[in-house]
Amino acid sequence: MECNLTVAIDDVHPAKGWGLQGDIQMDYLDKLHNLYGVKFTLFIPSNYHNESPLSKHKDWIDWLKSKDYFELAAHGHYHSCIDKKWGEAEFAELDDEIKSKDRIKQMMTEWEAVGHKPEGFRTPGWLCHPAAVGELEKHFKYVAVHYEHNRQQEWNCKTLYGADGINLNLNAYTSIHNEDTIMLQSHIAGEWNDNVWNEKNYNQLDSTLSHLISSHTIHFKTLSEI
Repeated sequence: MECNLTVAIDDVHPAKGWGLQGDIQMDYLDKLHNLYGVKFTLFIPSNYHNESPLSKHKDWIDWLKSKDYFELAAHGHYHSCIDKKWGEAEFAELDDEIKSKDRIKQMMTEWEAVGHKPEGFRTPGWLCHPAAVGELEKHFKYVAVHYEHNRQQEWNCKTLYGADGINLNLNAYTSIHNEDTIMLQSHIAGEWNDNVWNEKNYNQLDSTLSHLISSHTIHFKTLSEI
C-alpha cells in the first residue's frame, strides 16, 4: 500500500501543557518528526476561552512557524459557547450570517495580528450551523471535518474527513476517508478525550508508525499539502 499520512492536533493554544515550548507534548511531536519525518497540522483557536488572544503571543506563533513540519490552521475563535447546550461547538450556535461574519472577523483579526493567514479550518466541537458554513468557506482553502458528524454538510471548498485517533492500534485503521490519505486525529491535551498526547498514546503511535513504514510506502504531509 502507498498512501499519505497526516496528523491533526486540535486545541493547541499558548498555555502550559497545551503547546508551549518545553511542554512534553511538543517534545513528542519533535521526536516523531525526527524518527519518521511526521508532519502535523495544528488547529489553533484564536482566543481560546477568551483567555489566549493570539495577538498577545506573536513570539509563540513565530516559534511554531519556525518548524517546517508544522502547519498552523484555524480552530474557531473562543472555542466556547454562550449557550452551554452546545458545549464548545462554537460555530453551531452562530445561526445567522451576521453572527457568523462577526465571529470570523474577530478570528481573522487575531491571525492578522501575528502575520499568518491559515489555509485550513476545523470547527470546534465538530458541529457547524449552515449559516456559518456559508461564511467560513469564503475564507479557507480547506476544512477538516469528522467523517460521521459532518458527512452530510456541504462545503464549497476542499473537504477532508478524519475520524481515526492516535490512540488506536494498527488494526483500527480500517478505511481511508480521503482517497489516498489517512488522517490521524488528536487533541493536544484535556481530560475528556482519549486521543491526547500523553506517554501511552505517544508510544502507541510510535509503534504504529514503525510498523506502517516497514510494510508500506508512507508520505507524511500536512493537510494543506494533500
